[in-house]
Amino acid sequence: METGGEKEKRSPTPEEDEEILKKRISGHPLFGLLIENHLGCLKVGLGEFGEVGITTEPDQAADSKPNNIDTVHNPSDLDHFMEAYCMALRKLKEGIEEAQQESETFIKATYLQLGELTHTNHP
Repeated sequence: METGGEKEKRSPTPEEDEEILKKRISGHPLFGLLIENHLGCLKVGLGEFGEVGITTEPDQAADSKPNNIDTVHNPSDLDHFMEAYCMALRKLKEGIEEAQQESETFIKATYLQLGELTHTNHP
């Protein structure tokens, strides 16, 4: 319905809202770092068992411009979320690496002890 030459605005559908949010996230300056941190966690978790396939190039995502220029000057909830998520992924990677190192140390010590027991029982 038009009143006074203005069109009535309709609310976006949930699907449109989701697409808008995806574009805001993928256009955010920290998106590339978020992808790198996420891939880092996956690589550490996989260890020597496999490679991580990516569908978005981190460099391309890092170079993308934010959708809203005000984001740089006025931190939004999305800015805070992206920063917190990047930090959480870094801490997760560190935790995974630490746990893997502890496991590796334990396994090596166990093998060493088993080797000593085997050599002691068979003169």
